[in-house]
Amino acid sequence: MQSIKLVVLESPYAGAVDDNVAYARRCLKDCALRGESAQASHLLLTQVLDDTKPDERALEIALGLAWRSVAAYSVFYTDRGWSNGMRAALDSAILDNRPFKLRAFGRVQFPSRYFLPLNIYEAIDQTKAPANA
Repeated sequence: MQSIKLVVLESPYAGAVDDNVAYARRCLKDCALRGESAQASHLLLTQVLDDTKPDERALEIALGLAWRSVAAYSVFYTDRGWSNGMRAALDSAILDNRPFKLRAFGRVQFPSRYFLPLNIYEAIDQTKAPANA
C-alpha cells in the first residue's frame, strides 16, 4: 500500500447544498482512491453545527482550518466553481506559502481574482485516481 497523505479537501457547500454535498462526497472518494485521507470539515461539521448561524459558521471554519497544520496540502475541487470559503482558503494558502492542488473531474476552473501566483499552473493535478484501488 502506498503512503497515505493527510489533506484538506476544499469544495463548495453553501447554495445548492444537496448537490454540493453529493459533489464533496465524490471528491472525498477521489481523494481516498489516491491514497489521501481527506479532512472535509464542511461535510462533517455541518452535521452538528448550523452553517446559517454566524458564530457556528465561524467555529466550523476555525475547526476546519486547524487541520492545515498537519496536512500535506489542501486540494481544491473546482467543477462546481469557487465558494467564498474556497477563495479564502486559497488566499490563505498562497499567503502562508502552503502547498495546494487544483483538481476537477472535468476542467479546472480558476477563481476570478486579480492576483494569482505565477506558478498556479503547477498546482493543477490532472492525474486520475485509480478506478477501484
